[in-house]
Amino acid sequence: MAKRNRTNPVQFYLSNDEQYILNTKFKASGMKSMSAFLRKLILYGYVYDS
Repeated sequence: MAKRNRTNPVQFYLSNDEQYILNTKFKASGMKSMSAFLRKLILYGYVYDS
């Protein structure tokens, strides 16, 4: 297996409503990885359908 470039884990807590919104936006994005979705959202402030 290749060495990972990302070695810093991040953990945070969401309310049920926030979790629902996150899941809804993630599913709408069409992305396959929640981690990739969150990284893109953090770095660019938005995620477009690909």
